[in-house]
Amino acid sequence: MNTGPAKSKSTNPVNRTKAVEVAAQLVLRQGYSYVSMDEVVRVSGVSKSNIYYHFKNKEELLQAVVQYWIAQYESELYLLLSQRERGVEERIYSFMALLSAGIEGRNYEGSCPFVTLYMQTPDSAPQVKESISRFFRELRPMVEKLFQQGLDRGEFRKEIEPGPAALLFIAALEGSLILAGTARDVGIIEQSARTFCQMLR
Repeated sequence: MNTGPAKSKSTNPVNRTKAVEVAAQLVLRQGYSYVSMDEVVRVSGVSKSNIYYHFKNKEELLQAVVQYWIAQYESELYLLLSQRERGVEERIYSFMALLSAGIEGRNYEGSCPFVTLYMQTPDSAPQVKESISRFFRELRPMVEKLFQQGLDRGEFRKEIEPGPAALLFIAALEGSLILAGTARDVGIIEQSARTFCQMLR
């Protein structure tokens, strides 16, 4: 016996997730300006009515794409911080290997999703740029905590200041991601990380 209204298929979170995952790849591959909502519909297999149920326009979808990438990166960073039984350098290299695998998996498209998306975000979506800016603001204290763990474990020189080191590391990381993308060589990422860690010892 039916005791209530049928649940609309449009509210299915699986549809939303699939649309965002597809859009996240399409935007990096083709560029935000060249990806239409219709193409997301076609590639994802999610109906247009379902997509527009979750996203009123392309800017809202872009915001969801940014949140998708933030969630991917933050989950890995939180995992690194929690693995105190492992050396800090070992954890850094593991993270670099993960980034390298992601870049290769995307065929070097959008080597750093955040820089790529920031540059492509239109003026009509300032909240998207703010989300990316906030991600980088929150990234620094996370890396700072990781370096502090390295100091506490005696892996790094005691005169190293975690805050400035974290800022420099993020800048070096972003540069290595861009260079790896332009050279199509993820070895640049690992080499940069190892050189940076050598400077901290």
